[in-house]
Amino acid sequence: MSEMDRLELGGAAGGLSAEAFENLPCMALIVRGGLVVARNMLARMMTGLAGEEASPRPVSEVLGEGCVGVDLQPDRHRVRFDGVLLRRHGKGLRVSAAAQQTQVAGQACTLVLMMEHTREAAAEPEADGSFLEDLMEAIPRATVVAHGNRVLHVNAEFLQMFDYTSSEVVGRGLDELLLPDGRLHEEEMIAHQLERIGQVSFETQRRTRRGRLIDVHLMASRLRLGGEVNGVFMTFLDIGRQKQEEERLRHRAMHDGLTGLANRGLFLNRAELMLSRLRRRPNRSFAIFFLDLDGFKQVNDELGHAAGDAVLLEISDRLRQCVRPQDTVARFGGDEFALLVDETGAEDQMENVAIRLQEEVSRGVRLEGASEARVSASIGIALAHDSYADAAAMLRDADLAMYQAKHAGKGGFHLCDRPGMLNGKSSDRSRV
Repeated sequence: MSEMDRLELGGAAGGLSAEAFENLPCMALIVRGGLVVARNMLARMMTGLAGEEASPRPVSEVLGEGCVGVDLQPDRHRVRFDGVLLRRHGKGLRVSAAAQQTQVAGQACTLVLMMEHTREAAAEPEADGSFLEDLMEAIPRATVVAHGNRVLHVNAEFLQMFDYTSSEVVGRGLDELLLPDGRLHEEEMIAHQLERIGQVSFETQRRTRRGRLIDVHLMASRLRLGGEVNGVFMTFLDIGRQKQEEERLRHRAMHDGLTGLANRGLFLNRAELMLSRLRRRPNRSFAIFFLDLDGFKQVNDELGHAAGDAVLLEISDRLRQCVRPQDTVARFGGDEFALLVDETGAEDQMENVAIRLQEEVSRGVRLEGASEARVSASIGIALAHDSYADAAAMLRDADLAMYQAKHAGKGGFHLCDRPGMLNGKSSDRSRV
C-alpha cells in the first residue's frame, strides 16, 4: 500500500481534527463550494504562505485550471488526479493528489492530499523541471508554459520583452498580463484552435507591463501537464522591426522617392475606389486635376538639377496645402503632378480650385544664393462620370485636357466634363 493510499484511508475514517490536518505529513487543502478555505502547514510553506493563511480562493487559482472533480459530489467518495500547485513566488509545483469527502474539525468538506509529483526521468524526461527550464532558456523567443491560463514557467526572453519579473508573472493569467483590450476575442480563438488541432500560429499584438503594444508572432501548442493535456506552450517573437521594414517597403512602392507624394499606382488605386463609389452614389462626384509645370526644363538647364529638385519639393508642399486631408496629391515623375479632389461641386468651383493651384505654383521659389526660380502650371481637369470604364481612362482625359491648356498658351486650364468631350466641344471650358 502506498503512502498516499494510507493517508486517504486515515483521512476517511472518522475525519480529522484541526491539529491533525495542520500536521499531516503531506500538503493538504480543505475545499468547500469550489473554494480552497484552508491549507495545512506544508501547503502554506510550498505556496509561500508559511507565516499566514490565505483568504478563500477558487480551486483553479490554487491547483491551476483543468483540475476537475476536486469538489466531490455526494455520490462520489474519492478521486485521484495530477495537478500543478500554484505558488505565490516561483514556479508551479507538479503534484499527485487525491480528493475525498470527509470531515475536518467536525465540518464536512473535500480534503485534498498532495505529494510532489515524481516520474521516472527515462520514461518522461519532460517531467524534470530543470530540463524544461533549460530547454525554454535555449529557445530564442519569449516562451511561457501555462496550466489552463495560469503561468507556470517563463524564460528570461519573456521577462525582458514584456518588462516583468518572474514573481510578477508566475501564477497569474496570461490574458491579464498581455492581452490588449481590443483583442479579447483572441483568447477564445486560441482555445478553440488548440482544442481542434492542438496548435495555433498568427501575428498579433501584446501589451507590456507598462502598457506599450508590440507586434508579435505568436505560436502555441498543447502540452501534457499533470498527466493530462491541459497545459499550453507558447512563444512570442517581436516582429516590430520586420513590420516597420515591411511598411517602409510598402510606402516606397506607393510613393514618390523625392517628394513623398503618392505615385501613379497609389493614385490610380484611390481613383478607382472613388469611381466605384460614384457608381453606387452618383451624388458624390470628384475630379482629377493633371498639372504640368511650364518653364521647369529651363530651371534645370540654367540652375542645375539640385535647384530643380528644390523647386519640385516646394511645389509639392504648396499643392498639399491647397487640398483637404481626404484629397490626394501625386507626382508622376519629372514635372507632372495629379490631384484627386473629392466633392468638387459645380464647374465654377473646379475652376476656382484650378485658379488657386496656378496662383500657388506661379509664386517664385527662393533658392540658395538668393536666386529665385519661377514656373507656372498648365492644368487639365476631368470630372468623374459613371460611364468611365476605369480610373486610367479618366486620367487620360485629364492628361489630354492639360495638353489643350498648354497649347492654348500655357499657364491656363481646360475642363473635360464627360468622357472624351475634348477638342473644343461646347461642354469644354478654357481659361488662358
